[in-house]
Amino acid sequence: MKKNILLLLLTITLSNCGSTKRIEIETETQDWINTQNFIVVKPDNWRPVKHHGYVGYTPLKKGANFFNNLVSVFQFKLKEKPDFKEFSMNQIRESNEAMNITTKEILKEKDRFGYTYIHIYESTLNGEIYKNYTKYFEHNGEYYSYNYSSLKHKYNKHLKEAMSMLNSIEFK
Repeated sequence: MKKNILLLLLTITLSNCGSTKRIEIETETQDWINTQNFIVVKPDNWRPVKHHGYVGYTPLKKGANFFNNLVSVFQFKLKEKPDFKEFSMNQIRESNEAMNITTKEILKEKDRFGYTYIHIYESTLNGEIYKNYTKYFEHNGEYYSYNYSSLKHKYNKHLKEAMSMLNSIEFK
């Protein structure tokens, strides 16, 4: 009987530790979302994840490598701001130099964000092929990037949802 009670207490304690940690991570992620100066509406089947100091969104289940399919919106905190075109081209050049890029396309378009620069490319990492869609845009003098990155063979599966998130961006 004592063994059963001890086992029950141990099980409850261990399960509560996991629940507490999960709640803390979810709370911290929500805090990061709340401090952003923009809102992103995610599809119901996507979840927020924190990474590299900001929030991303993935349709992948917990435990999966969310980098295999991820949308993120990032506000650059720059002390000195170059011209927006120069900034965008520098970001694209740095990506091209840092990644093992196999194909790339650079577009300029005018949309609801004004003039934007789009960098679409494929790269390989650890033997996997990734496809990325990155859009650089400006709002009220601040520079942002939107990025949808996915394993190439899964890219089109979530593209519509990823683009709906781009189109949902609203500023507070």
